[in-house]
Amino acid sequence: MVSHRCHLFMIRLLHVDDDRVILELAGLFLSQAGDFSVDTATSGESAIEMLSRQEYDAIVSDYTMPGCSGLDLLKYVREKDKNTPFLIFSDQNDEEVVIDALTSGADFFLPKGLHVRSQFIQLEHAIRESVMRRRAEKKHDYVSARLKVMEAAIRGSPYPLCFCDIYGRIRFANRASVELWGYSDDTEIIGKHASEFVVRPEIDTRAIPDLLMMKGWSGQAVALRKDRSTFDAQVHVNVIHDDSGIPLGFIASFTDITSQKETRSRLEAYIRDMRLVSEKASELAEFPLDGNIYSFIADSFARLAPEGSAVLVSSVQPGPAIRLESVRAGGEIIAEATRIIGRPLVGLEFDLPAREQDLSFPPAFVDITGGIKELSFGRIPAETCKKLEETGSFGRIIGSGLVWGGEDPCGYRSPASPGIPP
Repeated sequence: MVSHRCHLFMIRLLHVDDDRVILELAGLFLSQAGDFSVDTATSGESAIEMLSRQEYDAIVSDYTMPGCSGLDLLKYVREKDKNTPFLIFSDQNDEEVVIDALTSGADFFLPKGLHVRSQFIQLEHAIRESVMRRRAEKKHDYVSARLKVMEAAIRGSPYPLCFCDIYGRIRFANRASVELWGYSDDTEIIGKHASEFVVRPEIDTRAIPDLLMMKGWSGQAVALRKDRSTFDAQVHVNVIHDDSGIPLGFIASFTDITSQKETRSRLEAYIRDMRLVSEKASELAEFPLDGNIYSFIADSFARLAPEGSAVLVSSVQPGPAIRLESVRAGGEIIAEATRIIGRPLVGLEFDLPAREQDLSFPPAFVDITGGIKELSFGRIPAETCKKLEETGSFGRIIGSGLVWGGEDPCGYRSPASPGIPP
């Protein structure tokens, strides 16, 4: 246990005193702690020579020595090194001497006394305190320098990046991330918690230590802009450590993949449509020229649609008008709809209003809002539409355009889709 402690926290000390008894007693006492390695010098000149060959965690020196005094040695050290702890351990108790030593850069001025054990306990505590303080300062300076380099790299990146501390609060963010989140300046972001920029998955601040243990995370999230709008983001989180393995925080990158997901969705819809066309190509090749193409389409869609669905296939006629060509649904649905409308469904025609004459209709399947009134272009009276919907036969209404050669069987040329199967 002691050797492990020594390996990690060994304090290398240079003790300078012209009194060899003091050097020997101090060495014996400090060696009992197990984490001190003590070199000794009996003069300031010898100490300077040793300092030219070896670095020390701390220096302890007597004040009054022949030739190079403790104060001379202190001034020599401080000209070359502002940080190494320097302690004056002396029997001098003159106030001016103490002030002179402290203003020259001494960390402590400790008195020698008659009580040997108590004076060395005090000396040990002072050495530890000064060494630990300087190590902490050095660590802080190192971390600060490393973070400044990291900040410069992040700010110079064209990709959205930000750095968060170990508590999940943003410490700096580059211009790309500021713009991605819809802010005008990074001062609006610095200090906020990362959870304020993500809607899903929800970030629990208590889970940050787990994230630091995981070393990183990658996945998709729904990110939140300043105006409260959202976007789909690909997120990569990497934990940053210092040389001893202690986490300093983490770097997060955000990529807006909204357009990618939309493109992928359109591609998948296109692939589904192509698969349907491919499956039906052989059947269409054998379809008789005098057959009813609308019945064929209705039968095909009825086999693909969920159980209980009603399939209606219509065409664009000269005028222009929409005519219902074929219906596939349960007999009771067709019977009830026929009763309410007052005539057979097949053959129903609706003149297109002027605003609909561009016949724009998407080639992919989409939800049709507005119910039957929208589906019939408003040509079926509202009261009739209400009665039809009250039968309970209509739920979700889906429509799509279908074009072959840009011309329907009746010869009416359409710039969009001559067939609308809702």
